[in-house]
Amino acid sequence: MNLAEFQALFQARILAGPSEADAPLLTALRESQRGVGRDELLRVYQTGYRVRLESFLYEDHSGLRALIGDDAFERLAREFVEANPPKNRNARWYTTGLPDYMAATPPWRDDRRALSMAAFERAMVDAFDAPNADALTIQSLANFPPEDSPRLVFEFHPSLIMLELAAGTMADYQGSDEDEEAEAVEGEEGESVEASEPDAEEKAGSFAPDATETVAVWRCNEETAFRELEGDEYVALSEARAGRAFGEICQMAAFQQSGDIAPERLAQFLASWFEDGMVVGVSLRD
Repeated sequence: MNLAEFQALFQARILAGPSEADAPLLTALRESQRGVGRDELLRVYQTGYRVRLESFLYEDHSGLRALIGDDAFERLAREFVEANPPKNRNARWYTTGLPDYMAATPPWRDDRRALSMAAFERAMVDAFDAPNADALTIQSLANFPPEDSPRLVFEFHPSLIMLELAAGTMADYQGSDEDEEAEAVEGEEGESVEASEPDAEEKAGSFAPDATETVAVWRCNEETAFRELEGDEYVALSEARAGRAFGEICQMAAFQQSGDIAPERLAQFLASWFEDGMVVGVSLRD
């Protein structure tokens, strides 16, 4: 066995985990001078590698862990690593497959809250790593005469992601974040801190099973930001991202919302998009 063959076999066995298929590699390994068996040493590498992969899931999905509990998350992480050997050298991309894995795997595929939390936390990571772009201020609109406002087209930050999630996802996520902060305070002060928020099951009970909420996730000032969108703003922002001119957005939003969106409210939406650092370009439709 040459060096390239040995390296390929070693990598394959680390990725696959302990099994009878380790035999060819164990035969090729030298005995340890410390008296430790070759099979035991190989298991150390295999186990350590998997623990590291699982740690990426813990880092990126703290909200999901808080939602489903430590034991369930540990099982989910172990099963995901077992079913998904890394295909990319960059560890950053490993956890992006978790929401899709859950959507295709029982019992997670039937758990709307867990699926929504996983998708939201993936969006948080994706937004943070998205390409850079300089946000514009609302003063940039002064470059266009008022009569051209119906023809205005907006370009949005590459990090902007819009999601439709199970209702209560934001409450679950913010509750888990507050719990982490309380635990940190408890650790520093050595005193127990009681949470003032209701637990996850109590919060979930306040929403209809099929209720949804819409959320925007993006990066602003080198930090990931998010906020819930009301239905009319979700419609307007979706149309703007699709390249619709401002006048078309007014017409489309009024039609989809039965004429409930006043032009003044759309103007407020536009101002908030600039203020939030979402808009990176403005031009005129020919």
